[in-house]
Amino acid sequence: MNIYDVFDDNTNKEENAGFNKEEWIKQKQQQREKAYELVETTCEKILAGGEAFKDYLIVQGRFDRYSVTNAILVSAQMPNAEKIKEYKKWKAERVFVNKGANKIIILEPGKEYVRDDGKRAVSYNAKVMYDISDTSAKDKIRQEKPYGMRQLLSALIDASPAAFQPTDDLNVPAIYDGENQTIFVKTGLLEEELFKAVTKEISAAIYHVKFNESREASSFKSYCVAFIIASKYGIDTSDFNFDKSADVFKNLDSQTLKSELGSIRDVLGEIQTEMYRNFEKNKTVKNREQER
Repeated sequence: MNIYDVFDDNTNKEENAGFNKEEWIKQKQQQREKAYELVETTCEKILAGGEAFKDYLIVQGRFDRYSVTNAILVSAQMPNAEKIKEYKKWKAERVFVNKGANKIIILEPGKEYVRDDGKRAVSYNAKVMYDISDTSAKDKIRQEKPYGMRQLLSALIDASPAAFQPTDDLNVPAIYDGENQTIFVKTGLLEEELFKAVTKEISAAIYHVKFNESREASSFKSYCVAFIIASKYGIDTSDFNFDKSADVFKNLDSQTLKSELGSIRDVLGEIQTEMYRNFEKNKTVKNREQER
């Protein structure tokens, strides 16, 4: 027996002598049903406005490669989660999960099947995850910003499909001009103010160039993307206000809401992909300089 087996909470029931396949299948079905119910109830809370929507946005930023559905699930179960993995993956890293740790249920794609209408669909299975805060690695939770403001701004600019034009003649921090595909930026802004303003306008530019949405039509979604990215990198977000989100979501059902959240996630992904690429490029350059 491995010492880490002592801390096994029987999550991997297949490995246990008393494993009952029928019971395991039943448990997984129940977990999946509860997950779908939780998604629906959380969508209702998001549609009503308030903290549920803000929690979701923060979690989607932290887990930007997660689907909308799974980000909703994490935000509903543990909005402060930092890094989640299934039990066996923590174990493989020689990290044990604490007894009584909070279980976070997400949904992962399973097998394809043919629906009654003849269309192909994908089934989803419940998966139990644990946050790093409930493990022996909790002291490794990131406490500080990994990037400086100049590095963040450089990476952000790389993500823009539009050119930048500084100007003294502007009543707002920044604005995207769709006709000229240019982002006009007011000179003299503080770095954090500049970052948040430019993030919103880059989002507007992406919506316009890649998704054919005007700045006006995408305004709220661009605002959300700016909040997500600012929050992700530890930038002050106290000036963001979502009190009127319920008005924006008025007349939407949960399916349409998830579609709108998916649109936000898509643009977030566009920006984050380019920012990550910039970080890696600069990391490589820095490593080469250190080797000289």
